[in-house]
Amino acid sequence: MSKILVLADSGFGKTTSLMEDEELGIEGLNPDESYIISVTSKPLPGRGSRTKFPATKTFNTASTSADLKDYRRVITNSPAVVAHAIELLGQSPFKNIVLDDTNYLMQDYYMAKALSSGWDTPKRIGFDMGKIFTAIEALPEDKNFIMLAHGEEYDKVDGRKGYRMKTTGKMVQEYITPEGKFDVVLIGRSSFDETAKKPKKEFVTNDDGVYTTAKSHRIFDQLYIHNDMGYVIKKVNEYYG
Repeated sequence: MSKILVLADSGFGKTTSLMEDEELGIEGLNPDESYIISVTSKPLPGRGSRTKFPATKTFNTASTSADLKDYRRVITNSPAVVAHAIELLGQSPFKNIVLDDTNYLMQDYYMAKALSSGWDTPKRIGFDMGKIFTAIEALPEDKNFIMLAHGEEYDKVDGRKGYRMKTTGKMVQEYITPEGKFDVVLIGRSSFDETAKKPKKEFVTNDDGVYTTAKSHRIFDQLYIHNDMGYVIKKVNEYYG
């Protein structure tokens, strides 16, 4: 089982990388083999996304595999429901399981409980995220798990800049280090292509001296690749066999 973490700013194109788009040169994920767990209800980008990835909003912790089969997307910001969906998808024929906008699992709970729960809030966030990672670790070997999240820069002890998942504060950050749980960490890098006169969106695949968190062993020949999750999965499958 391969675990892929994608960190990038909001608006970079993390979700876009999942969707087939001929104009952008993105192969995307095959909807017949892929399932998306969305923490926010915003529409998926790309033409025909609602047809390719139809969503169920009635999924809950009592739902079964039968409640997933006619859809390709679950929308929920409940960590318990997310963990349950991952467990069920582990038993399904779907090869690619995506958790999109992961940060909001922490941020939504923090905002809802900040005034009422005090110090119990970060402890609960840590507990909930632990349940999700337990479900991820239990996935079968033939699955690809892809987590998409916002990232943030931080100062490393050697003076360089690091890049990590954005959470909800120092206490949570000290106890949740999700980057270490993934064998592939891709960082979104955006620049302007002067020749094409349009933005250029790329994934950093390994430490380039700036994004030190990026890692992917020897899966990719290039340090920078197009933000296309279809290409990423193809290379990961080739590498791990």
